Amino acid sequence: MLRASRGLRIERILGGRALRCAVFAAAAIAAAGVIAGLSVAPAIAIFRAFSPNSPWNHTAVPTAASNPYAGQFTDRPDTPLRLSGTPDNITYGAPVFFAQRGDPTAPVVVTQRDWLPEGDTAWDDHPVPVPIGVRPAPGPDGHLTIVSADRRTAWDFLGCTQAGPIGYVARVIVQWNLSGPGYSTESDETSARGSGAPLISTSLRAGEAVNGIRHALGLTVPRVSSSYVYPATHSDGRQGPSALKYGMRFVLRPDYPVAWDASVGVVNLIYALKTYGVYLVDQGADFEIDADFSRADIWQQAGLTEKTLDVSASDFRPAVIGTPPPIPTIVSQARRSNRPPPLRLEANKRTLRAGARLHLSGRVRGPRDGVTRVRIEAIARGRWRLLLRAQLRRSGRFGTGLRLKTVVNGSHSGRQDAGLVLRRLRLRAGSLLRLRARVRGVGHSNVVHVRIRR
Repeated sequence: MLRASRGLRIERILGGRALRCAVFAAAAIAAAGVIAGLSVAPAIAIFRAFSPNSPWNHTAVPTAASNPYAGQFTDRPDTPLRLSGTPDNITYGAPVFFAQRGDPTAPVVVTQRDWLPEGDTAWDDHPVPVPIGVRPAPGPDGHLTIVSADRRTAWDFLGCTQAGPIGYVARVIVQWNLSGPGYSTESDETSARGSGAPLISTSLRAGEAVNGIRHALGLTVPRVSSSYVYPATHSDGRQGPSALKYGMRFVLRPDYPVAWDASVGVVNLIYALKTYGVYLVDQGADFEIDADFSRADIWQQAGLTEKTLDVSASDFRPAVIGTPPPIPTIVSQARRSNRPPPLRLEANKRTLRAGARLHLSGRVRGPRDGVTRVRIEAIARGRWRLLLRAQLRRSGRFGTGLRLKTVVNGSHSGRQDAGLVLRRLRLRAGSLLRLRARVRGVGHSNVVHVRIRR
């Protein structure tokens, strides 16, 4: 990622827990079926780009007991792994939109044709499908991926500023054969990434976070070497040969613990990082994996946000293609930490009716760096949005209340309809309200669920 906001300039290119258990149970049944000579169909079909022999689709094994490159993963040593592109942080995301049969197509205007790849990933100049709701990431990278209705072709965009029925406008477009190897066979070939890697197989989609991830992901670091290794085909880096190189692979240490109450998205992502790992694919940001923000509803099921993970650079290990031994996915409850969470939110009701008052309270533990207020946030239109602020006492405790009100709205037919409002948030009877607390420098709390009734 060529992050303009980080002071880097773009250079010319030279070439639900139950579901979680069901997923793991299905995997165990499948393994048992193989041993017993039975044929067991997978429980959930998960789209995966490129051929089974693609380097993105091979598992990996660690080659060292520590990470000698940990200091180069981030300029801020205490920064854990972030997700760039979840609905709460879409600026530098990598949205993926799947076309359906009957979708219109539109022409593409390329503003930097001399940046385009010329080999087997070159765009054929044909119009590109326009899926419903298509939009690029709003940041300077302007990443976007379109997958054809037959799932045979993907188009990656860099610097996309327009996407819709009237056409696409982008600096770069790359066309991938999804039954191919997932990299260009030409040397020094470019793509929408600085490494020549595809977006489609190096970004995390919400559906995978819920149903299982079966490929390596891409990692962005601050700086890389000017040289690269397979499967990268290009480098926009300026560092020397001892620096991190595009194409290097890392896996999460096998004994990295998973909390007994971790969300399905956390469990699946940690498992994928242990079995498939990450390739270094871009520079310009601190220790990030790109994500596809197009399905906010599924991200809620996954329980993943930008700052959910607590994985550090030292938790990774250099890796090569190989078959890892069986890896436990859940740490037993007996190993649960006794340390209380740094931020906790509680509600006095699980069901809230019109006219009733909801009381929210909680506690912040540890240093607060002069913070005096707590943000209470709610999910609205697929994003966490401010609902109100609560005063933080010296003891670290906070509390606030708000009432669910009935309002009367006029309709086009002249009738008056009663609606429900909590502060400024409009709600429907029967909906599930999701709330959390956030404190600057501490992070966010657990999510509280309240059912809305009339």
